[in-house]
Amino acid sequence: MIKHIVWDWNGTLLDDFEITAQYGIDTFAKAGLTGVTFDDVRQHHTRPFADYLKAVMGRDATEVELSEFYSGFGAVYEPVMYDLPLAPDALHALETISGAGKSQSILSMAPHEELVSLVRHNGIYEHFTRVDGAQDLSKHFKIDALRAHIDKLGVDPSSVCVIGDSIDDFDAAKGLGASAVLVSTGMYAHNRLIATGAPVATNLTGAVAEALK
Repeated sequence: MIKHIVWDWNGTLLDDFEITAQYGIDTFAKAGLTGVTFDDVRQHHTRPFADYLKAVMGRDATEVELSEFYSGFGAVYEPVMYDLPLAPDALHALETISGAGKSQSILSMAPHEELVSLVRHNGIYEHFTRVDGAQDLSKHFKIDALRAHIDKLGVDPSSVCVIGDSIDDFDAAKGLGASAVLVSTGMYAHNRLIATGAPVATNLTGAVAEALK
């Protein structure tokens, strides 16, 4: 039985797909690859980001391109991050989980202090028993972060359901014996998420309904 929900943040609770995808599109244009669309981004996005750039450009990114990709994102994202909205049904989804008697937390690969600040800014911090972001931005794999998060929660992984927008979320959950429900609101195309075998919803309300089954 599911007792605890672990939420992803970017592209899941926070609706930041367009700014994140557009940053990638602008990066590809600088490298001479024009015409990349949001659909292209969703079909090729992956982590680590070097693999994402290679998938779209058809070649390895140069060291300069990689460095500029990593360093430039903050300059685009940080000035507007407090203006980005939650997913339209985020509050309803959180309240549904609380009403069902389940606990919930956030685990994100976003910088920890930034994450906590944004969750507080959006007025939803009190819904969560923990909010954990990345302490070491050089680490790319969510399974390690999820393992530490579940250990700190003190819950059995088999009682946990991860709700996120990425294949990484599914892989991390599966690797630890937790379940996962995916939403096609972020950086991964619906067909790629379906291919994992996990339940896939088009919004958070649907994802919560799947998680609570």
